[in-house]
Amino acid sequence: MQPASHVTVAPTDPAKLLRTLCNHWRHKFEIERPDDAHARIPFGDLGPADFAAEGDALLVTLYTPDAEARTRLQDVIASHLRRFERSEDLAFDWQAA
Repeated sequence: MQPASHVTVAPTDPAKLLRTLCNHWRHKFEIERPDDAHARIPFGDLGPADFAAEGDALLVTLYTPDAEARTRLQDVIASHLRRFERSEDLAFDWQAA
């Protein structure tokens, strides 16, 4: 599956935020986490998402089957990251891939 969209966000601690996100969803999805800086979360019918903590940034790439799924998954991921970051100001400028 080709990437559908991607975003780079600047949380306070990208690695910690990724760890929190994985811990939150591990009860629902089989998460692939080859190391502390990378993860893939399948998100069921919405398609998988790749996460990479690089320096001061968290990169998110979505692989969704259609525009509706992409929009829904973007909203789900943004709301969870804002909640875990404890900041409604965390900016998301999703780009089509």
